[in-house]
Amino acid sequence: MNFSHPVASTRSKFVFLAFFAALALAVAFVLTSASAPASSGGVETEGTGGGSGKSSKTSRVDSRYKRMWSNVKPRHKRWARKTAVCESGKDPRAIGGGGIYRGAFQFLRSTWRAAPRSPGGDPVRFRYKTQAFVAIALKKRDGAHHWPVCG
Repeated sequence: MNFSHPVASTRSKFVFLAFFAALALAVAFVLTSASAPASSGGVETEGTGGGSGKSSKTSRVDSRYKRMWSNVKPRHKRWARKTAVCESGKDPRAIGGGGIYRGAFQFLRSTWRAAPRSPGGDPVRFRYKTQAFVAIALKKRDGAHHWPVCG
């Protein structure tokens, strides 16, 4: 680039600086996203797992969904497993998108609360079978468009 001409110099410098500022932001975003495990598609995990932080109400709800899970057809269970593995590595406590997507199926909180058979609250507070049961009910009602890549 030739910065000797006064008008071209100011305009070229501005374009040059704007380009590198955008490039720096893109690199920062990629580096921030890369800090999450690659196998989970950029999904971070909250906490250390286990049943820590669960209320007795959540445990009762999980127990009820575990019983209902036994009546789910094998083809729906296969779909749920495949989708959850793709979305989060099948981690029911996964959090992605800076906290926007939650649970094994990476639900938006609003979608989770509005889904058929949802117990409400935050999906990461519930076990995989509870989340899977709700995901299957949502898929039956709306189709798989809630999981455009994995569903």
